[in-house]
Amino acid sequence: MILKSHQPLKPVRTIYIRIKVAALALILFSCFQSEEADLIIHNAMINSMDEMNTTYQAVAVKDGRIIDLGPEREIMNRYRAKKTIDARKQFVYPGFYDAHSHFMGYARNLGELSLHGVESENEMVERVAAFGEKSEREWIVGDGWDQNLWDSKSFPTKAKLDELFPDRPVYLTRVDGHAALANGAALKLGGITAGQQIAGGEVLLDDNGEMTGILLDMAMEPMWNVIPDILDDEMVNYLLEAEEHCLNAGLTTVTDAGLPVSAVQFLDSLQKAGVLKINVYAMLQPGEKTIDFMKSGPYKTDRLTVSGVKLYGDGALGSRGAWLKEPYSDAPHSHGLQILDQETYAMYSQACIDYGYQLCTHCIGDSSNSTLLNWYAESLGGMNDLRWRIEHAQIVSPEDRHFFKDYAIIPSVQPCHATSDGPWAKERLGSQRMPSAYAYNSLLEELGVLAIGTDFPVERIYPIENFYAAVFRKHRFGEPIDGFQMEEAISRESSLRGMTIWAALASFEEKDKGSIEIGKVADLIILNRDLLKAPESEILKTKVVHTILHGELVN
Repeated sequence: MILKSHQPLKPVRTIYIRIKVAALALILFSCFQSEEADLIIHNAMINSMDEMNTTYQAVAVKDGRIIDLGPEREIMNRYRAKKTIDARKQFVYPGFYDAHSHFMGYARNLGELSLHGVESENEMVERVAAFGEKSEREWIVGDGWDQNLWDSKSFPTKAKLDELFPDRPVYLTRVDGHAALANGAALKLGGITAGQQIAGGEVLLDDNGEMTGILLDMAMEPMWNVIPDILDDEMVNYLLEAEEHCLNAGLTTVTDAGLPVSAVQFLDSLQKAGVLKINVYAMLQPGEKTIDFMKSGPYKTDRLTVSGVKLYGDGALGSRGAWLKEPYSDAPHSHGLQILDQETYAMYSQACIDYGYQLCTHCIGDSSNSTLLNWYAESLGGMNDLRWRIEHAQIVSPEDRHFFKDYAIIPSVQPCHATSDGPWAKERLGSQRMPSAYAYNSLLEELGVLAIGTDFPVERIYPIENFYAAVFRKHRFGEPIDGFQMEEAISRESSLRGMTIWAALASFEEKDKGSIEIGKVADLIILNRDLLKAPESEILKTKVVHTILHGELVN
């Protein structure tokens, strides 16, 4: 009977021993679990965008770089982190890399009058008048108007601005940055007169030979020299606001396509001081100090890369400055404007070869693309890894496309331009030339790479809208319903690559950025939808849940 009463002790002792063994095992395991991380993202659907499109459940980050990737349990058991993010089965991608934008220009515009979306010249003038009343600056400066959105489709004139502001200079840039409206006071300060001949630009006149106030392309340059600069302290605030907008949109690297050396140095000083965090790939614009800066070779820090030079082959299609082989269909007297002369090209192309820089040339019209591709071919001589780029590559004749493959020239395109220009592009080009325009799939087939950007602030800053335009060839309002020239749409995967790894490759940064791989910078975004699989109707509802920049949670 006594023995019977003690029988329950055996399983209790067994349980006790098992607990001790388990505890000992846990202690021993914890001794081996000694690897430290700064950040772990887990419970995630990680789309790495590496060569094999590998997917993972968790990622570990230390000192701003990715140190491990793998299954949930493996990463969580191996590392202890100062911070963990439960992604809740949401979708992790490499941070978006905008291959062509104007970051400092976007920041500057935040302190100026926005004319984006105005629907008539009268509305534009009303906004200018209202802004003028509250602004204490000497000049009224604005941007974003687009006459193609107006019923008249005609350029505005300075007449009403002269009435409102006879002595105060007003300068309003068109949305594409290739045309501007200046009132009489501004034209006087800029030294611009009727009949003035400006290489690569045009001062538009009315039927009486008087200036309308419209300046095209290089005719705008004298104005840049007289418009007062924004003070550095103000500019810092605008840059920080611009950075916040970018990070909230999932952008971790932005390309600033054309900056003077002084602006690059200003950005560099802010990044080194820890004031500005976003990554910038900067292209230098021609100037007195440009080639001297280049002589030291490409400049690189952990957040700034300067290894490109930006030239302009022509103007823009919307302002009829794009240089065409045949006249404009809606302006038979004009072929547009050739901005770049061969002497300037020769100087900067040789400097790029000598000092290890990329040449990146803005080309919209088919004549501009053809001319620059031929010049590139002569300079490059054959296959190479110099990664020279054609920015926009907007209208490329089929007979000229082979240059991209034969000379490894990278097309850098903006899908949102296709959907913005679609409603009126045919008026400019006619039906025969339209198949050559915005032909992104055809360009992709040549080299197998597209660098994709938005060109903000010309377009909106949001990469997901740009992805939608690339894949579905529709504007953010879902138009046109059947898509714009759908034969030139590109796949979801190619679009994402163009906004991540191919954008990085186009700037010689693919070893550090553009995909989620061990050793790369931890620039990551978490989205609430899968861009690779979500229905079309869900794409524009995609939100950026978190943005991680160099391993730091910044949004």
